[in-house]
Order: sequence, then C-alpha cells, then structure tokens
Amino acid sequence: MKFIHTADLHLDSPFLGLKNHVLPNELWEKIHQSTFDSFQKIIDDAIDQQVDFVLLAGDLFDREERSVAADAFLIAQLNRLNDHGIEAFVSFGNHDYSTADPASFGYPDNTLVFGNQVETKKYTLNDGEVVAVSGFSFDKQWITQPMIQNYPTAVDNVDWHIGMLHGSLSSLHSPEANYAPFTLSELQEKGYDYWALGHIHKRQALNEQQTINYSGNTQGRHINESGEKGYLLVQSDDKRLKTQFIPTAPIIWDRVIISLDEVSVDQLVEAILEKIADLHYSKLHFIRIQLTSQTAVDADLLTKMSDGDLLDELQEINADKWQQLNCWITSIEAPQVKSLVYSSIDQDYFNQAKAETLNDEVFDQLLKEFNKQPAFIKDEVGAKEAKQEIFDQAGTILQENVIHDGTQEDKSK
Repeated sequence: MKFIHTADLHLDSPFLGLKNHVLPNELWEKIHQSTFDSFQKIIDDAIDQQVDFVLLAGDLFDREERSVAADAFLIAQLNRLNDHGIEAFVSFGNHDYSTADPASFGYPDNTLVFGNQVETKKYTLNDGEVVAVSGFSFDKQWITQPMIQNYPTAVDNVDWHIGMLHGSLSSLHSPEANYAPFTLSELQEKGYDYWALGHIHKRQALNEQQTINYSGNTQGRHINESGEKGYLLVQSDDKRLKTQFIPTAPIIWDRVIISLDEVSVDQLVEAILEKIADLHYSKLHFIRIQLTSQTAVDADLLTKMSDGDLLDELQEINADKWQQLNCWITSIEAPQVKSLVYSSIDQDYFNQAKAETLNDEVFDQLLKEFNKQPAFIKDEVGAKEAKQEIFDQAGTILQENVIHDGTQEDKSK
C-alpha cells in the first residue's frame, strides 16, 4: 500500500500584506500561484509514484467562499487522479467548512467526501487489500466538541484502518479547543494503523512510530510558516508503515540574521544584500531580515525601521535584483536587546510599563475588534506566532519612542 497524506492546501490564499507598489508584478503572480503550483506538484507525484490513494485532510480552500478558479482547479486535479485510477479521500476543515451535499460539488467518481458526522469508507486496493478510512468534515468554523469520541475503534475485517482528522492536539481550556480537540491517548486508543491530521501547519509526528502525523501546510504563507513545505508519502513494509516527507512548495519563507555589532548603520543596506547574495538560493525565498545587537541600538536606525524607510530602501533595490538573488525581502525585525541606556527613564520602569501594556489580556481585548472581519483574518491575527510577532513589533516601537524622547531631552539641556 502506498498513499499520500496532505492537508491545509489553502488554495487561493490572499497572502495579506505582501502586495505593495514596489513588488514586481511577475513576483506577485508567483506568490498568488504558489498554493496551486504546490498542489499540482503533489498530484504529479501521486501519478508518478502510482499511489493507491490521496488523503486531503481539511482546509483545501483558504475560506468558505471559495473562488471559482480555486474550485475549478481542485476538480481538474481530482480528475487527473481519476484518469490514473487513484482514489481521493476529502474532508473539509475550519476554513472551508461545508454543509452542502457532496454530490453537488461536481467531483469525479474517484473522490470520496466525508459528511459532517464521522463515517467510515472502505476501499479495495488493486492487490486485494481492503482499507477503511474514517473521518468527517466541519459544518461550521468552530467545533468545540471532541469529535474523536465519535470515531469507531479499528474494524477487524480490513487490512488497514486510517483516521483523518482536522483538529488540534490540545487541552479543552486552550484557544485551539475550537477545532475538534483531541488527546494523543484518544487517538491511540482507536487502534488505527495511521492518523492523517490537518489544521496545524507545522509538520510533526506525534508518536515514535511516526504513524500519527500532521503533514503541515503545502505552501508557507508568512514568516511564521518557514521552511520547506509539502506532503507525506506513506508506504507499507509488511505490516509497518513508513513515512517520507516530500517538499513541493515553490516558495520558502526564512529569516536572515544580521548583527549590528559587525556592521555600521551606513553600511547596513549593502551588508544585507551581500549576505543574501552569499546564500545562493536555489529556490525562491521570501525572507525577513532579523537584526541583532548586544548593545543599545542607534535611535535614528530604530526610527528608520519603525517608519518603514529601511524596508522601502531595501525593497526598491530588491525589485531590480529579485531574480538574481532569488528572494524577496518582506520585512525587518528590529533587535530585542537585553539592556538599553536611557537618559530620562529607568530600565526597570520601562520593563514594567511594557509588561502592563503588552500582555494576553490586552491582546484578547484588541482581538475582539476583529470579530467583524472575515474569520480567516481573525484566525491569522490570533495565532500564537502572530501574537508574539505583534508583541515584538510593539515593543520595538515603544523602545524607539523612549530612546527618541530621551535623546530630545538630552539635547534640550
């Protein structure tokens, strides 16, 4: 038996915040097309590898109101599988939840779509082995009940039993409890041969045997989804299953670290571009420049970063050199230094003010302002990685303002 486990395609992702007047149109087309290209590569591999079936574990689309283009693209890829006798098992997640009759989607006969209640579908492979696949599709954005309780224990009259579940490994008291929460022991108690999980975009195995897996998303969409993205190829060896990660994403997100202790402010732009050129990217990269420093940072540089002037300068040059460098600089992260020298404010006082201003309670209150926005926007802003990034950027702005105010006071003396 050989199959592909993939999830979180997020076809037609809007890549919020990337489009600006400097970004070359050709590069924007590559960004917009990247989720489609990655999935097409997965289907190419499924055909080349002659897999028995493909598991699509939720969030095939980025939002419930899927575009006509994304819908047509998915159907075209499913038809390619159908032409080669490859079955596809589909469950919808919290981004593309649906209550529609699967027969209305226009999918080919090889595509088995799970309904809103847990059900088990059986499939006979060409060699006569019988596979049972259990799963369900979200009928709304948030499902707080542990749907794992509705999954049957492994059936006896099949050769393999696989579970598909779009949800979160978490306690019921965490924010992730909105997404069909489960525990590792609950998965193991079902006695399945493999669990194909979706929803968490970081690829990871939850057990030593690597048979309970998040495949991660197929194309990173921002800096907190860095590194190679793709799918898991799963093959049987006697009665054991072995997994192999296969990268397919055309764009990789990453960080490039630059120490301000080793370069002057006047030479910073040149140093950044030289560092990128020395990396010799073989695949298109979207990068964040992460500045570090062991000492207090020049106030003018902090102002230049918080105003966006430094990024603008870099992107103006990058627009002409992105093909040569095979990268695009998306953002700059200011250094988080351990101690700063102020002329008018005590470090302890600043740290106390920062702690009172940037905390979970304040963030949760601000997050309520996004209730009127599309659900996928609130999901992205409320993510753990996004919250930390917002805290870091806000802290930098506070830091810059304190240093600037202190400098002005010194000049007035």
